[in-house]
Formats: sequence, structure tokens, C-alpha cells
Amino acid sequence: MTLKEPLRFVCLKPRAMPNSTPILLIGAGKMGQAMLLGWLASDFLSIQVLENFPSDTLKSLPVDINPSTVTINENQIVILAVKPQNYRDVLDEHQANIHPNAMVISILAGISVDALRGALPGRCIVRAMPNTPATIGQGLTALCAPQDISDAHSNIATSLMKAVGEVVWVENEAMIDAVTAVSGSGPAYLFHFVEALTVAAINVGFAPDMAETFARKTITGSAALLESSEENAAQLRENVTSKGGTTQAALDVLMGEPSLQSILLEAVKAAKKRSEELSKI
Repeated sequence: MTLKEPLRFVCLKPRAMPNSTPILLIGAGKMGQAMLLGWLASDFLSIQVLENFPSDTLKSLPVDINPSTVTINENQIVILAVKPQNYRDVLDEHQANIHPNAMVISILAGISVDALRGALPGRCIVRAMPNTPATIGQGLTALCAPQDISDAHSNIATSLMKAVGEVVWVENEAMIDAVTAVSGSGPAYLFHFVEALTVAAINVGFAPDMAETFARKTITGSAALLESSEENAAQLRENVTSKGGTTQAALDVLMGEPSLQSILLEAVKAAKKRSEELSKI
């Protein structure tokens, strides 16, 4: 894929905002909780959460859940982490809890900056697309905002998302749909591959528990090697592959028709299309 706009990889000091800045998290499902854990580990202290169905995990965290009074001031940061299909109803319900000058960071797949500006006039809007490795501080988050965003707001958004992993700014909002399909949904593709490899291991004689162990450790070890190596994925694959050997026999199947690459391409296209469809809700 050729990018029409550049990506900006951002490296900041761990904090570009006071740890007492009021943060309001609206929605605390899996991704909301993943970000919340990262913020707590980075000592962001003033966090309130609005969640209709708080989990036991959420209830165990040192945050203020469904407070009777929300801290509202011009430095307020609001993170929208609800299902995109529900965002209008949620914003109608919580308009009074969002300061007119608040910065709003949305992780809603498919919901554009313009749509959010229409629902939240006057607020600074930033779109974010994190992924679930944020749970362990290994996430990758794409950020996008209108060109008139201030440096202060840009730094705050970066600082918050750096607490859960790496940050990339994309300058073309249309790229957020592509990011959603690749890194937002990408962990599920990898987990499904582990499922498939586990089933394959069972079919060639592994006990189920041993099959899952071998599949998991093969993937996590290979990912760690890829992360630490200066060689790209293609070269690392070739390093494992001997002509006429066992790996080559397997790759002849995976690279045949339909190839794993072609199947994955169709999967990513389907995810991107769905993200684009959500923008029309």
C-alpha cells in the first residue's frame, strides 16, 4: 500500500502533562481497561470512569467509577471508548460532563473527526486507534487530528497513548481505517493463527496442552526475534528455510493457491471496508 501522507513516529519524554490533569474515560471495555491500566502504571492519578456495566476488574482499580460529580474544567481530557454504534446516545447522555474546551480522544472505529465535531462542537477532537497489546504496555496507537490542533494538545494525546505503547501520528484521517484493519484488528489475526497451529499440532500427535504451549512459544519467540533483529521478516523466513527441507514443504502449501498472503489481504480489506461502513452509521 502506498501512503499518500507520511507517518510521523513520535518519541517524547514519558510525560508531557501533569499527572493531576483530570481524565474522564467514557466506556471501560477491554480496550478502555487496557488504557486505564497503562495510565495507572504511569501514575496518572485523577481518573474518573463512566461505565454502565463495570467489571470486577474495573471495580478493583483505584479509580472513581460513575462518580456523582464529574471533575469538569478547561484542562479536562475525555476519552471515548464506547461501541461506535452507540456513540450518539452516549454523548447525548454525557454532554453535561464534558467541558466546552475539553480535549476529546476517540478510539471509536469508523467515526470521523467531523462527525465527532458535530456531536461535540467547540472541543478539540483527536482520533486514536490503539490495539490490545496496550494491556501489557506493548500497544501501537495511531493518532490523527485536524491540522489546527495545538502543540499542547498534540503532546497530551501522545503522552497518554505512550503510556500503553508506541505512538504514530497519521496526517491523513483516511489512514485510520487502514490502521484499524492492520494493527487494530491485527492481534486477532495472530491469535487465530495460534489457534490454527495448535489444531495442526494436535493433528500430528501433540497432546492438546502441549500443542498450545508449542504454538504459543513458537509465535512469541519468533515475534521477539523479529523485534530484536535488523533483518526483515522475509529474510528471517529465508533463514529458517532450507531448499527441499521440511520448512520449504510447509511454505509451498502456505504460498500456494489460495496463499496465506492473498487470504490475509482479503481479510484486511474486509476489516477496512467495515471501518468505512461504520462512518456512515
